[in-house]
Amino acid sequence: MQDIAERAGVNVSTVSRVLAGKAKAARIGDETARRVISVAEELGYRPNLSARALRTSKTDTLGLLVTDLANPFFATISAACEAEASAAGYGVMVATSGENRDREAHYISLLRSRPVDGLIITPAGLTPHPELKGLMDEGFPLVLMDRRIDGMACDSVVVDNRDGARRLVEELIGIGRETIAFACGPGDTWTGAERMKGFVAGIEDAGLSLREGLVHIGSYDEETGRQAARMFLESTKKPDAVVAANNRILEGVLEVLIERGPGFEDIAVGAFDGVPFAGLMNRPIVVARQPRREIGRRAARLLIERIEGTGSSVIREEVLPVHIIWTGSGRNRS
Repeated sequence: MQDIAERAGVNVSTVSRVLAGKAKAARIGDETARRVISVAEELGYRPNLSARALRTSKTDTLGLLVTDLANPFFATISAACEAEASAAGYGVMVATSGENRDREAHYISLLRSRPVDGLIITPAGLTPHPELKGLMDEGFPLVLMDRRIDGMACDSVVVDNRDGARRLVEELIGIGRETIAFACGPGDTWTGAERMKGFVAGIEDAGLSLREGLVHIGSYDEETGRQAARMFLESTKKPDAVVAANNRILEGVLEVLIERGPGFEDIAVGAFDGVPFAGLMNRPIVVARQPRREIGRRAARLLIERIEGTGSSVIREEVLPVHIIWTGSGRNRS
């Protein structure tokens, strides 16, 4: 604490009171307290900061950390979070990780330093890093949204990704497709891993086998879809259907199929969430639609109940179903 005191231009007792969350009781000015906290962060001193130094009083503000606000999926659930929070008298501070764990850790630290009363996060990996573990150790109000993390016992709101992927395969088999390819998202995310398990289960349930060269794992973006589609179409056994792990991958897959033109219209497509123009396409497209707004609303509600102590003390893990919807030329082409 001596280093912090010297850098901040205050005495050690002031630093101790600020970091213990007793600045107001000790009549330490807000500017001085902020300076002490800022110096403490610069020096890497963070003993229970969110629970003590950075939460000297309730702020009525929630932190929201998602992976990609440019994706309509996350934009919609984030808007729903904000609407639910606003109705309960809370503001929301939003940040994006870009599926980067280092950036995620940075924003967790930044959101804690503002401070916020709790955090909703869509994690970028399957395992917790020190910042997330720190939140858990402090008992900081936390809700995982859209994805879970191995070994983290905290409230969460997700959809049944495994069943959704399995049902997409089932629907495609139902219109006569047997050679089904999968353009999967990152295997080191909970959704990527769950959707892969569901896809494999759907194939095996139908007595089919995974074809070599018809599974591609990449990022949740359009380029993954393009790379996957090109690889599938160059395979010795071309697919008669492709499943895309999310809407961004779907865009890339459709782009390549459209470019190839005549002869490829009969390749059916399945995906988690669709794209706006899918209904205009002369191609069978089946979508596992996720209840985006409900995910956001429930995540915000769980966090607020945890902050205010009005909910169950038991860890709550909510799993929402997906809704299967046919679009494009629907089931008509078999």
